[in-house]
Amino acid sequence: MGLRWIVNLCPFLHFDNSRIKDYEHNISIASWNIKSILDFLDIDESHKFCIEQVTLLEGFNRLFPNYWDTLQQRVLEGRVEIVGGSYVQPDLVIPDGESIARQFLYGSRFFKSAFGIDVKTGWGIDTSGHCAQMPQILRQSGIDTYFIWRGMPFDAPSEFVWKGPDGSRVNVVWLSVGFDCASWLSENMREAFTTMLDVVDRSSQHASSQNIFMPVGGELVPPAPHLADIVREWNQTFPDMRAVIVTPREFAEKLKTVQSGLATISENLTAGRFAPVRLGGLSSRVDLKIKNRRLETLLYLVEVYLALAGNSKFNDELDNLWRILLFNQDHNIIRGTIGDGPYKLAVQRFDQAIDKAEELLESTIADYASLLKSSGNDTSVAVFNPVPWTRSGIVQISLELSHLDSEHFQVVTPDDEPVPYQVLEQHDDGTVDLLFIAKEVPSVGHKVFKVVPAQDSPDEHSFIKTGDSWVESERYAIEFDLFSGAVTRIFDKKNGFEVLRKEGNVLEIENDVGDLYRHERSRLATTDTDLTTLRMPGDVKIVETGPIRATVEITGEMAGSRRVQRVILYHDLERIDFETKLDFKGKDKRVSVVFPLTFFAERAVVGAPFGTEERLTVRDETDWAEPSGGIFAALDWVDCSGPDSGVALAAYGLHEFSFNDGVLRMTLLRSVDHVSRGLDDDVVETKTGLANGSHLFRYSMIPHKGDWRTAKVWQRATEHRIPLIAIPLENEGAKPSSDSALTLENMDLAVSSLRPGDADNEVILRLYEPAGNSGEAIIRFNREIDSVSMIDITEREIGTLPAQERSVTLQVDAYAIITLRVRFKKTESDS
Repeated sequence: MGLRWIVNLCPFLHFDNSRIKDYEHNISIASWNIKSILDFLDIDESHKFCIEQVTLLEGFNRLFPNYWDTLQQRVLEGRVEIVGGSYVQPDLVIPDGESIARQFLYGSRFFKSAFGIDVKTGWGIDTSGHCAQMPQILRQSGIDTYFIWRGMPFDAPSEFVWKGPDGSRVNVVWLSVGFDCASWLSENMREAFTTMLDVVDRSSQHASSQNIFMPVGGELVPPAPHLADIVREWNQTFPDMRAVIVTPREFAEKLKTVQSGLATISENLTAGRFAPVRLGGLSSRVDLKIKNRRLETLLYLVEVYLALAGNSKFNDELDNLWRILLFNQDHNIIRGTIGDGPYKLAVQRFDQAIDKAEELLESTIADYASLLKSSGNDTSVAVFNPVPWTRSGIVQISLELSHLDSEHFQVVTPDDEPVPYQVLEQHDDGTVDLLFIAKEVPSVGHKVFKVVPAQDSPDEHSFIKTGDSWVESERYAIEFDLFSGAVTRIFDKKNGFEVLRKEGNVLEIENDVGDLYRHERSRLATTDTDLTTLRMPGDVKIVETGPIRATVEITGEMAGSRRVQRVILYHDLERIDFETKLDFKGKDKRVSVVFPLTFFAERAVVGAPFGTEERLTVRDETDWAEPSGGIFAALDWVDCSGPDSGVALAAYGLHEFSFNDGVLRMTLLRSVDHVSRGLDDDVVETKTGLANGSHLFRYSMIPHKGDWRTAKVWQRATEHRIPLIAIPLENEGAKPSSDSALTLENMDLAVSSLRPGDADNEVILRLYEPAGNSGEAIIRFNREIDSVSMIDITEREIGTLPAQERSVTLQVDAYAIITLRVRFKKTESDS
């Protein structure tokens, strides 16, 4: 009789840092399970196991330090495989690319230090989908095989090659029957065989070879000490199906024998076709998402200005902040699919880390600003641009101007050219709240503006006009419905097209009796019962107007909740900003903001980790495990375009969108009273899943000509998330009044990180190409370069690059992620 199947049994332990219970509860159970594993490995030499996540191993070491040496020995023997390679098992859709990279950087450092190993097997078995750049991220982390369950969009083989947009390839093992399909194998052989035969039958329908991978374990599931007995009995009972105990790496090596015949998939894996992807978690407990994006942004800014100042003394504090962020990006925590206790702890961690990061940024910017050259007796304002392209923008600052000899003043550039400004408020103590346009602020650089006395009031020609129900700039005309406050018209004057076909910026409240995991409309309610602010009165007022900015405010009640919506129009800025403040009260509701556009398309383009992805807006989802209902995820922005023009919506910390029949909808919040209603977990109620209280949402509309590439939508969205920073100068330093620390020439590249290195005069720079272009890029610094090394995400050296005094030239492939270690030559000031 020939051999039909080889059943590869892989014992493992999956760890949730938090879910219904908190970390301390879970780590206690998991650590006892690891202890049991190590005890059993001493008894049965045929047994093997795999373990994931830094946080699991750190907790085990804390609770069972006497077992650490034994664990190290078993890892070196290959009987325990460390998989995953990351700090936690993270969500791979909501965090930005840099956060995902740091998961593997911090993971690799720990595993190298603790065990002397490089992890080669990726382990995303419970992650709610996988971004398109994961093949490149994994390859640059030394990982060549990736085990997954959720997100598979195709009825494809369970082993395939996943190709990233840059061409990177990894082998993927799709656990088509689930990661916990054999979690509790009975000691009764008949019962155990029944479970295994069912898994073999279902898995074999997708297998690419004779080898079937069967995970044996689950969340906090204790090891099966009788597994070797099951294997012996199985092999005697089924001679055509041989069972073996393997590690994931051993199974990955078997794939190489059929490598040439594996199918290839080349898109993001985020569909709920065969397994639920917790779509409700895109908007559940939305405050976690907003705080996450806030902390990611703050860490980017702190590292940039520490790098520019050559200051590495805060590296330990930064490490602590990154660990907090990475922990909160656990696949359950950041989705909000957790119990009330873990949720409160996650909020507390975010708040403390954000406070510390803001403190670090304030002191770092102040220290760096003290080095800048001010203008003597005049009041000077330093404007900092943290992004890698020259940009203009609006800055707001409070200045003490009582010392000026004149009651009139001007704001001027370093070359004494006047710039438009707007006085927001004058205080009795001589302080003036000022708004002005900072033009052409250099890439990752600064520009010093002066406030100087003037004989007369400057020409206050207003670039913005207002009426009772409209505002207009040289770029846009916006009209409002005086009953509801809805935006009835947005006309792009520059490009000559109407943006809306019906009322926009409308809030909708729909019934949602789902849970934190998934949406579900009430079967007793129809769309006619949904509430909309089109039917609710709103008081429309022009609360601010001037030559630089006009703000329209709409206030009103909304089904027992208070809404304050602001629409902000600027002079010489190619975007329209919106703010919506909700004092929300409600249960089993979803609140969205709606823009009916003049564009129709079956696909939208969205921001995604380390780049962009396409989303199908309509598809047949009959019999899916979790139909999306048209909902899709985005990071920072979504773009909907027609043949000649389009509209992008940039959002801060909001991730749930849909675009059906030309209507762009963004979910602001969901308010439900169940963690789970039984489909994805036990029935668990929640009090904190109700989003009652005050919420502030910031988003921006960017109309444009052409598609998202020609409009550089990703840059405009970045400018919305990372505004210019303005602070007054007090001391006269030596640095020039306008300078760029880093410029990128020939190509438009994004910078995800610029931070101090471990050595003096060293920075780590990570860039990526977001738009699918390739070419030669020149990276230019304001310091003389000593050496440049290309490194991977885990900071292993790939090779050296030649430098020309202050610049380095490199070839960039489409969608490439590039990390450089740059060492500068010492100067006299460094001594």
